Amino acid sequence: MKKADKKMRRTDSLKNNIYLLSIVWKTVPARVVLTFVLQLLSFASWTFYTVVFMRYLFGSDSGNRTFEEAILFVWIVAVIGVLQHLFEAWFYMRYIPLTDIRIHYALNKMLFDKAMSVDISCWNDPDFYDDYTRATNEAVSRSLSVIWSLGEFTASVLSSAFVIFTMCEITWIALPFLFLPVFGQMVFYKRLWEKNFQCEQAQVPYRRRYDYVNRTVYLKQYAEEMRLTHMYDIMTDTYEQAYGNVKKVIRKFSLVRIVNGVIGGILCYPLAFQGMWLCGAILVMVTKTLPLGDFVVLSSAIVSANWMLDSVSRSINTLYENGLFAGTFKRFLCHSPKMDETAPGKLPTFPIETIEIKNVSFRYPGQTKYALKNISLTFESGKKYALVGLNGSGKSTLVSLIMRLYDPTEGAIYVNGTDIRSYDIQKYRACIGATLQNFSIFAATVLENVMMDTVETDEQRAACVQALQESGVLERIQALQSGPDTILTREFDPEGAVLSGGENQKIAIARAFAHNPPIIILDEPSSALDPIAEHHVYETIAHLCSQYDPSRGKISIIISHRLSSATLCDHIYVLQNGALMESGTHTELYAAGGIYKELFEKQAQNYREDSTNE
Repeated sequence: MKKADKKMRRTDSLKNNIYLLSIVWKTVPARVVLTFVLQLLSFASWTFYTVVFMRYLFGSDSGNRTFEEAILFVWIVAVIGVLQHLFEAWFYMRYIPLTDIRIHYALNKMLFDKAMSVDISCWNDPDFYDDYTRATNEAVSRSLSVIWSLGEFTASVLSSAFVIFTMCEITWIALPFLFLPVFGQMVFYKRLWEKNFQCEQAQVPYRRRYDYVNRTVYLKQYAEEMRLTHMYDIMTDTYEQAYGNVKKVIRKFSLVRIVNGVIGGILCYPLAFQGMWLCGAILVMVTKTLPLGDFVVLSSAIVSANWMLDSVSRSINTLYENGLFAGTFKRFLCHSPKMDETAPGKLPTFPIETIEIKNVSFRYPGQTKYALKNISLTFESGKKYALVGLNGSGKSTLVSLIMRLYDPTEGAIYVNGTDIRSYDIQKYRACIGATLQNFSIFAATVLENVMMDTVETDEQRAACVQALQESGVLERIQALQSGPDTILTREFDPEGAVLSGGENQKIAIARAFAHNPPIIILDEPSSALDPIAEHHVYETIAHLCSQYDPSRGKISIIISHRLSSATLCDHIYVLQNGALMESGTHTELYAAGGIYKELFEKQAQNYREDSTNE
């Protein structure tokens, strides 16, 4: 069974290396060919100088050559060497940097595309994230290593075979001293490489924590809070724990790595070198069965043979390790999402008249508790809806299901009577304009941050400007150095603009309306605004949501802890602990004296107390 498993692992490793090689071949086929050529030239050159060159000048047949023949030979070798060095200089200094960046771009583009196609739930899976971390960190280096190692393996096998043949042609006694480095490489160094890989794998979860702390200390978004609080101490504790765990992993593998490295090194170098030289000295000085010139060739050839056999073993072990990594890389790229972002489907029909939530329950992956349980409700075109409830009641989860960032665990969501899972997911999401609770501002122009796409036409530009006007931030944007074309953030552009939290939120609100979508979802759209700006924004939102387009329809869903905003809506749904508890207009729910009235009065009391304190 163990032999079968090893054979399977070797087969899988070979397939995985071929897989990585095929990716590079599709990107830059000449890079593969030229790398093989360079490796062959490198090993041929080493073989030539340490064996052929030495044997020509000092071997047993060298006495039959004239001095002029030797000088001519040396000059020819020198010219060829200069041409080889010119080729290597061009290859390393120009060709490699240019093709490296092409390979880097192609592989990372594959990873980016895959990352955008997998389920959002994957980002909460530590195993998936470990695979993604390894893929992004090592894809380029491992792919380049496959090319290099395959070329090294091919060239070193051919060269070492020639050197070994030459040594055995001089004396068969050289054979045992060639076996020692092979044994050392294939047994002990191979085990060393396996333990190195296991050690690196075991460190990945801790290095992710290590890298997380690096990011939080480095990025501006965390800087202020870390200075105002003791969060820096917590981060450094996390850093120290991760650092300590990395050291524990290294210590765990250190003894077995040292043992295999030392034994392999002794077999490959002192025993092989000293043994061959001692044996050669006996043949020359004691038995006098070996000419001195052949001894010089043997002395040089044993070093060459050992180095080449070391290259054979090293390339095999590197390919084996690359194969193990490629398994992770393939697993990430071949991950089959539950929700295929690229799958074809039906096109949404307009106008959007209804969104129906039917018996929907949802549980986040890896969780046992339901975030939503048996929810049934309806959103109708031409109306504004409010989702209210305490934190953790399931409001944001519900709109995430409507936006199809997740699929229900049970039940279904229907738009115009059609299960949204049958729609083309990209076309369906294009029907939704959303302002997310945890929105992001990107290092792009104001217009691109509003359109969330390239702004190519005058119509798109006008729509963005109108959305900025309606969200109440256009005057501030026009005052910037390049107006709506100003880059936001200064991460890459020292002339970029850094806006306040409220101004950024208004840009996020403008996103929801720039496309004039038939479904509007606003998740806490006023959390960063002052009361006056909040009142203005909700008046604007109410106005925009009331602009009904008969050809497309309009359904507006607003999540807010500020229940005053709910009074602007036509219908209110009250959620608590993942269940729908109440439903009706503001007047109806207030009169019912239930959860909504209690929440509304508590919030109103807080406002009254704040006003009194002022």
